[in-house]
Amino acid sequence: MLEGKMNALFSPKLRKLLLIISFLCGFVCLLFLRYSHYKTVMLYAAIVCFMHLIVFYKNSLNKYETGIFCFLCVQLFAVAPKPSQMEDIVSTSYLLSYRYGVSSRSLIATIVDFFTNGAFISKYFIWHFILCVTVFLSFIISVYLGEVIRKAKDDIKIFLVFLSLLYLSCFTSPTAYFIPANYGRIEIFAFLFMLLLIVIIDKPIIRWLIPLLALFTFATHLILVFFYIPFIIIMLLYALSTKTERIKRTVLLLVVTIIILSLSFLLYLLFHEKTFAFEDAHEFFEYLIVKSDLNFSEDRLHMLMFAELQEHLNGWKNRMGFNFSGNFSIIINIPLMLLCIFFWIRCYFMESKKIMKYFFLLPVIVLPYQFLAFLMFFDFGRWMIMILNVQFMLIFYLAFKRNKTVISAAQITIPFIKRNGFFILLIFLIMIFLGPVGYIGPGDRTLRFFKCLIQLIGYLTPT
Repeated sequence: MLEGKMNALFSPKLRKLLLIISFLCGFVCLLFLRYSHYKTVMLYAAIVCFMHLIVFYKNSLNKYETGIFCFLCVQLFAVAPKPSQMEDIVSTSYLLSYRYGVSSRSLIATIVDFFTNGAFISKYFIWHFILCVTVFLSFIISVYLGEVIRKAKDDIKIFLVFLSLLYLSCFTSPTAYFIPANYGRIEIFAFLFMLLLIVIIDKPIIRWLIPLLALFTFATHLILVFFYIPFIIIMLLYALSTKTERIKRTVLLLVVTIIILSLSFLLYLLFHEKTFAFEDAHEFFEYLIVKSDLNFSEDRLHMLMFAELQEHLNGWKNRMGFNFSGNFSIIINIPLMLLCIFFWIRCYFMESKKIMKYFFLLPVIVLPYQFLAFLMFFDFGRWMIMILNVQFMLIFYLAFKRNKTVISAAQITIPFIKRNGFFILLIFLIMIFLGPVGYIGPGDRTLRFFKCLIQLIGYLTPT
């Protein structure tokens, strides 16, 4: 059953029945999740139903997506923290519901508030909620990469396998969201929206959900204005530059998306403080202390909801004393960023159509804009994850759509990959071993390795 190219798993009638059953079961589980005392059970049941729904929808299963999913799950359960070890700044994000005012990251907290019916928010429920979403994200990534590789023709299959291995093993791979410092970061929800956009952008009717997805992305975290929002615009510009038919509808879709995002941003800046239900973080903290046993503090509440931009900038300046740990996640990813830039520039020179030449410059031009976030907020590792997510997903999408220039650029790299296969595999294994970079420093596995190495040297050194 797990072959690269395979027949349908189910007959059309059985497939439709399974689709209906999976959707209804998942929907019922979400309803019960709000009112049931067995919330974690309903969580896992809903995720399983929706995962089956996707398998039934595409009616296939291949070795690539199965292998990638297993790899990601092993990584997840190897490094994920315990409920009591969650970062307090992450935990706090799940308490800032719209019930208490409009903050820069209230959407996901509002979903949590809905599922808990406004009642007590347990750290165990949040931990399992994050785990379910992370497993589902891993599944979606696996399905997407697996389908991209499986449907690729032999002329670029090696390149796509190489690119997938690079994406899964690099220091900003999806497993960077599994480590304790990043476990539960709410941008994983925006990453899900981004992957969903890739699926629907070529669908004639449901592509009109893109403005809603863009709004959800903006509402997930304001910082995504620098990262995933430009990705949405770039994807729509590509659709505009390649489709001669329905061009007016694509232009309208782009305009509607930009208007919705612009109005949302303006309304947020003008009115968000007027929606706050509490005067300050101290009053809010005293209220929440009996509403949840999550690890959170008054300072975190202030910084995430009540602080002005200048306070974030001052905090950034104070933390810049840790120059090595702060810049390590940038330095270690420079080679990968240069590879992406080199790839787009090569596409630019290989492209013959003028409008597409300009398009291939967009992923490079957007980088200086994204680096503005590094001048305002300190979580450099998180920003690098999102920057490279955008770069990888654009290449995967264009290769999947058989863009001629991208295919030609990919074919040029294949002889190099074949000649240096052993060394490339060795580099992948080393990166996997060292682990993803934390939000301001080296990965946990890297630090444990050097700690053990120092201890070993200490044992072997005579006193």
